[in-house]
Amino acid sequence: MSVDEKASKTKIIVKAPTQERSRQTVATILDACSRLLISEGFYSITTDKIAKEAGVSIGSLYQFFGNKESVVQALVKNIIEEDKRLWAEKMRAISPLPPAQRVRAMIDLAIEITRRNSELRAKLTTIQYYVAEADYMTESLRFYQEIILLNLPKIPGRDMEKVSYIAVNAFVGLINTMAINNPNAIHDAELVEEVTQFFTKYLDLDLLKGAPAGADTSVNRNKGDYL
Repeated sequence: MSVDEKASKTKIIVKAPTQERSRQTVATILDACSRLLISEGFYSITTDKIAKEAGVSIGSLYQFFGNKESVVQALVKNIIEEDKRLWAEKMRAISPLPPAQRVRAMIDLAIEITRRNSELRAKLTTIQYYVAEADYMTESLRFYQEIILLNLPKIPGRDMEKVSYIAVNAFVGLINTMAINNPNAIHDAELVEEVTQFFTKYLDLDLLKGAPAGADTSVNRNKGDYL
């Protein structure tokens, strides 16, 4: 698919909602789209189905969205932005922890956030890169890479920028594969523990146990920074 073809399929919101009533209409449409994605899948739904499920006219839907791809694109962005908001909020408590606790807490947080809307995420996994702009997805990954880079203790002999890059992309790839194979896998405690052990070993977490909270805590961190 060419860039032009993709752009024609994924026109995002045609008219940005400015009033509370309009914002509520958009939220209702996105909720309806979520339910249909879970029950029917992306390729079975249409704008007509979304409008009917939302209880709005097709004309109301087209006031805000150009096609079904743009509805799903907005849904993907909503989930990603809420994930980022939660990360920023939770990191305020995690960042001051001693190194080993901090890293383990970040792994736990990644799992906790990924468990949100796990059925919907499973349906979006195979299409999110189709409906969302590549630059947006890249910037979203970079957001997490920066968090990891700022909060990882220095590991002797390792390039921490590369470590954060690999950690984030490995986690996303692993979670996406799990979602495709089995949407409920993220709720399997034994499997999640294996994921945790995988990243614990890669990040040399065992070497950090007992290190004080302020000892060589991160790369390029200023006092008070956590993101």
